[in-house]
Amino acid sequence: MIKIEKLPKPRVLSDNEEQWTDEYIRRKGGDLSVPKAAETRYRHPDIKSTLRLESHDKCIFCESKISHVFPGETDHIIPSSKKPEYIVKWDNLGYVCKECNRNKHNYYDDRVPLLNPFIDEPKDYLLFVGPLVFPKPGRIRATTTVEKLKLDRSALIERKKERLQNVQLLLERLELFPHGSAREFLLEEIEAEADSSREYSATVRQFLNQALAEG
Repeated sequence: MIKIEKLPKPRVLSDNEEQWTDEYIRRKGGDLSVPKAAETRYRHPDIKSTLRLESHDKCIFCESKISHVFPGETDHIIPSSKKPEYIVKWDNLGYVCKECNRNKHNYYDDRVPLLNPFIDEPKDYLLFVGPLVFPKPGRIRATTTVEKLKLDRSALIERKKERLQNVQLLLERLELFPHGSAREFLLEEIEAEADSSREYSATVRQFLNQALAEG
């Protein structure tokens, strides 16, 4: 998980947020004159594409790339079942993978909310050790986030291992290059592996920070 900068809300939401929110609340209140579509307008293609862009096509929680294997889902950080007035609130929407969305379900506790990568700085709460992620000592929200989203699930760990193995191969190649422009180019390529757009960038950043410091 990394800190994510929220993009400006798409035009379709700026134009319709108030009306869509009102109609959703009325629909949930039993006003069947409001179309059933009022319950799913947060999935509008323009909204989803902007969410996908701001997260670099990654799940905002586990950082898995999504669209090459699954369409991705629009998630309410605070579930609309808890806060119906947030049904299309821009700051409450994020792009997530199916697994994290399923694990999160409708969890919300205002005393112990999950980490919000649009507000919180994840590295202040989480430790990344190889392919593993741990809550920092005393960080109850971090513990809850890791456990609830199952950020230590085996499939996620295996995929992170693959990423780190590829980065390790690049580091080993770097040792074979003498100082010069070719070595500098390869070093830039290695550092780019930790870019926010890359899969599991928080994990790779920590791995590279340690490896380059030792090297």
